[in-house]
Amino acid sequence: MKKGPRNLVPIVLSLALLLMMFAAMSFQAIAQDGATATPTPTGSTDDATHHESRDYYADPASSTGDAEWTIEDRTFTSDYPHGFEFSAHLSSSKGDIVNATVLWSHAPRNQSRRAAELDENTGLYTAVYDNSEGTPPWVAVNYRWILTDSAGNTYRSEWYMGDEYSDDSRQWDRLESEDIIVFVEEGLPSDAGQQTLDAMAAQRETYRQAWGDLLSYKPRAILFSNRVSFDEWRVGQGNPNVIGQTNPVWGGIVQVVSGGGVTDLAWGTVLHEVGHLYQSDFVAAGLATGSWQNEGDATLFEIYQMYDYEQRVRNLAASDQLPALLNGTGPSQSSQGPDGIGRLGYDMGYTFYKWLVEVYGLDAHRQLIEALGPSVGFNEALEQVTGLSVDEIERRWRTWLGASPEAPTLVPIPTMRFPPTVTPFIFPTASN
Repeated sequence: MKKGPRNLVPIVLSLALLLMMFAAMSFQAIAQDGATATPTPTGSTDDATHHESRDYYADPASSTGDAEWTIEDRTFTSDYPHGFEFSAHLSSSKGDIVNATVLWSHAPRNQSRRAAELDENTGLYTAVYDNSEGTPPWVAVNYRWILTDSAGNTYRSEWYMGDEYSDDSRQWDRLESEDIIVFVEEGLPSDAGQQTLDAMAAQRETYRQAWGDLLSYKPRAILFSNRVSFDEWRVGQGNPNVIGQTNPVWGGIVQVVSGGGVTDLAWGTVLHEVGHLYQSDFVAAGLATGSWQNEGDATLFEIYQMYDYEQRVRNLAASDQLPALLNGTGPSQSSQGPDGIGRLGYDMGYTFYKWLVEVYGLDAHRQLIEALGPSVGFNEALEQVTGLSVDEIERRWRTWLGASPEAPTLVPIPTMRFPPTVTPFIFPTASN
């Protein structure tokens, strides 16, 4: 989540200087449509494990029993913003179809399913998704049919690739590079898409070195030009102040342009939110949503900053008002600092990761991510990477900022939330 500033004067940082800064930090079988065929039975890999998923959709068709299966007249229909549907004529040589289900996926390892119903008049099986979960346009829709006949034979088709939940009611530009697919709604500046491609290209090797590899899929950025069209898909999404959302189930981010303009959108927000997608793809145990670890890490990948995050934290250090970070839970993403300004978790978290990278190199970020797991918490992983105790790590980070080595005792200030609340991020639980 990338939140807007409060009570701070935005400082437009030189893009060239920022790129230099990051460089200095070393960022571096098968049933066929219209024909009958019987697949060789194979195992299924739907329950794919972490980060093997570049070949996730290569899982071939599989079956049990000796039936011959036919899938004919297969179609996918987008009815944005109301949802989409799948249909086909289905048959088995050994009996009637008693169960037909469509399993679909917008991005690897995340799946949804709907049962298909038979129209007795047409013989067509149709599965319908009614957008009950609030799905944005332009996500990929990869799907497969799962069938059972009256004799108990089963069949799983190969993955059918390349469909999209398209918004055909508006004018969109589509741009694609090796890093990202960008959809830009009419009304945004003409260079919005290209700036996004350029920003992702600039950070490609930073992401690669920081995480040990690139994402296992090509992410999508869906950029809206106005609030009306942005809200149209957000069924049951709650907070009307939200100006963007990121979800690895979609394999992308969705944003509406705000006060920061295209530069902030492309060189700040998109890079930040893609950082969250990396977290979901690479951190086996996740980074707690809303924590300074989660948001500070994503902030590390921004090239454009809304203001000088580091200087804000150094000011707290100079006035002996810098709270503790590693001892206890630390600040939440929206905590108000002793300076009366929000975003304390973002800014303190960012400076911690920057310190880690400056002192130990960008590979330390990768090592930290690799060390995290269900039985290894954040502080323990830090100790493994640095060889220092948590107390010593905190003292060295504080000293780097110009603060006293020990945190002062401060009067607690309650967590506050300021509109707009943007880009909530959820680590999903995949369904199979």
